[in-house]
Amino acid sequence: MTDTSWQNRVTLLVNSCDAYADLWQPFFTLLKRYFVPLPAEILLNTETKDFAFDGLNLRCVHSTAPTYGERMTDALREVKTEYTLLLLDDFFLRRPVDIARLADIVRWMDADRDIVYFNSDVTAAVCDLEVDRYPGYRRLPAGNRYTLNLQAAVWRTAKFAAYWQHKVSPWDWEERCNVLTAAHPRDKFYCVTREDARFLDYGYHGGQWMGICHGQWVESDVVPLFEKEGIEVDFSKRGFIDLENRPASLNKSADRAERYARVRACLGTAYLLPYFVFCRRCNLYSKRNHCAVDEDYFHYLQRKADLQNKTGKKIWFGPMQR
Repeated sequence: MTDTSWQNRVTLLVNSCDAYADLWQPFFTLLKRYFVPLPAEILLNTETKDFAFDGLNLRCVHSTAPTYGERMTDALREVKTEYTLLLLDDFFLRRPVDIARLADIVRWMDADRDIVYFNSDVTAAVCDLEVDRYPGYRRLPAGNRYTLNLQAAVWRTAKFAAYWQHKVSPWDWEERCNVLTAAHPRDKFYCVTREDARFLDYGYHGGQWMGICHGQWVESDVVPLFEKEGIEVDFSKRGFIDLENRPASLNKSADRAERYARVRACLGTAYLLPYFVFCRRCNLYSKRNHCAVDEDYFHYLQRKADLQNKTGKKIWFGPMQR
């Protein structure tokens, strides 16, 4: 029998916003269908709207703070359990969640208080550490690029909140704030070594676009998924993204002074030197792996995807898509 003692110790936090309320019905339909049993409490992080779903212990937490980081901090104050399972509102489940693996993760984190998370992303790293110490996972080195990311993960709630103390956008958090992990070398972050090791599948495979992109549906993903699952959605309300001609979400800038000004605003003056070292380390990694560190993130993803399609070789991506 699968251990379910974890249920009262993990809160499922679904990060969303009022503008994405039309995603909640399909999201929670698939969540209820494929996540059995669920954590005892589910929190939906949004600004003002309320939502209920039959059969789910779902509670909306509201925050109208001006920045993503502040809203995340507000939501995490509502989490009363030691662990938080983070999902985004377009992480539509595709198959049953591996509850036994989830129970393992909680047990592993109980045994080692320095573990911050177990993440579902196959994150690139400058070196391999502790490969398969926990089956299907490896440890990321301190200060590694994209250690902080918004893919599905079981986080130690207190540590998750500590890393969100800064008033940042999700892109700054993933792109700039990873230097924070270098300041806490005892903190341990584990990511999956391969996609089939994940305990839940929401369609994110090797940087493949899924769910929502730039506020529009990814037609190739959601249309066949919802048809298969018998879910009716009015796609015309937000339309389909043209993946070949989508806009950039970040302003590409070659101005180093501007980048460091953003770091100062996000992290404070004390992190300017660590960030400089972090960038040099990333540049060495990038030269070795033929990728550009400071280019627009979405251009980076597309370029890597194009390279993968041309070569047929596995390419590791950064986490955040939307």
